[in-house]
Amino acid sequence: MRGSGFLLLGFALAAIGGDPAAHAAPPKPPPKGAAGAKPGAPEGGPGAAAAEAVQQRLTILRRKVLRDEDFNETDDSNRDPFRSFTGIFTDRGPRVNVQQVVPSIFSKFALEELTLIAVITGDANPRAMFRDPSGLGQVIKRGDYLSKSAARVTKILSDRVVLELAEVASGGETRALEKAILVNPEGAEK
Repeated sequence: MRGSGFLLLGFALAAIGGDPAAHAAPPKPPPKGAAGAKPGAPEGGPGAAAAEAVQQRLTILRRKVLRDEDFNETDDSNRDPFRSFTGIFTDRGPRVNVQQVVPSIFSKFALEELTLIAVITGDANPRAMFRDPSGLGQVIKRGDYLSKSAARVTKILSDRVVLELAEVASGGETRALEKAILVNPEGAEK
């Protein structure tokens, strides 16, 4: 039984190596009691021939000098085992630059459509009230974001609210602008 395992191993190694000589008929073992027989090796049989073929193949592999070209990745022989091929099968489509969406008060209206109708100062947390075109009022505080443009409230003064807007310049750079909105009481509109 042990000899047949060596035979299978020898043929498997020969098939992997692609050595045409390995596919030929195995060499005939020397007759019993021959001068070149190794002591302790099984005498005769196909197992001995396979073991010797494996030994020869291992000797050849140990003598092989590896070069840098042996490790270059090619499509047919040396594939990088750590390379991911999932990108081949996914359709990425056009890339869209998505800006961060900030939840803001009156996010459906432009800043020009809103009216500052009241300011409450005199304490540590000043407040202001804006009204949208439909007449709905909303109280805001410093740090809130307002309108479609997501303008951030930086200061609430006694007669105005100062907002910080992000403007995209012609070069693609983003810069901050400050805009002051004055109190517009209902009596001043008429």
